[in-house]
Amino acid sequence: MEQRVKGKPVDVAYGDIEDFFEDRSARDGVASKYNYVLFQDDNPELAEKRDAWEKEKIAPYLSVGAGKSALDLGCGIGRWGEFFLPRGIRYVGMDGSSGMVRRAEENLAAYGDKRLFQGYLQDFPRRLTEEGIAGSFDNILVNGVFMYLNDEDFLASLKSLLKYAAPACTIYLKESMGETERLTLRKVQSEALKQEYTAIYRSIAEYQKAFEEALLPDCECLASGPLFEEGRNRKETLDYFFVYRRKG
Repeated sequence: MEQRVKGKPVDVAYGDIEDFFEDRSARDGVASKYNYVLFQDDNPELAEKRDAWEKEKIAPYLSVGAGKSALDLGCGIGRWGEFFLPRGIRYVGMDGSSGMVRRAEENLAAYGDKRLFQGYLQDFPRRLTEEGIAGSFDNILVNGVFMYLNDEDFLASLKSLLKYAAPACTIYLKESMGETERLTLRKVQSEALKQEYTAIYRSIAEYQKAFEEALLPDCECLASGPLFEEGRNRKETLDYFFVYRRKG
């Protein structure tokens, strides 16, 4: 099996990704809780800064106010629950890793009006139904999850988002992307993480095309670009975001 594949689509094994996150979530004594999901194991201060930078940049676009709701698909440890719940916003978080869901429960234990459960993004409509969660949301977040889906599942889950988007819903999509071309890693040993890592870094142009086909003309793009103006420490990929708003 070729471990590093550039420029062409190849599938990844979901079991490898599940093992990676279950192993991470089982670790105790991490220097920063954000290292569980932001992967700065050798630089916990950067993980803290990146969490703050991201929330500061994206917060102005989010629908915040009494009676609002948020659906966080790929919630990890509940980083965005930390933003929504203190503001009285109903928060639903789903993650593919049961271990990460346990971490989110611990992290958000002080707050009510939340639902946290395990589920894979490619199955999220079914999992919402099974959990008895109906209706639409004022905010939908998919944050670093499409990169773990093969193309068919990525496109199917992307096309399902609008079914759960209220009028004027903010849809925040952030991924690690290839700056100029797709790069797929399959069980590549990461010295920084001390784990084998698997992911699909689609190119910025590839994501933009898919987002426009799935979300336009129902939505308008409010903003897009590199998430971090500083602190970039990987040469081939970067964290890039898109914010859409459904037309009311």
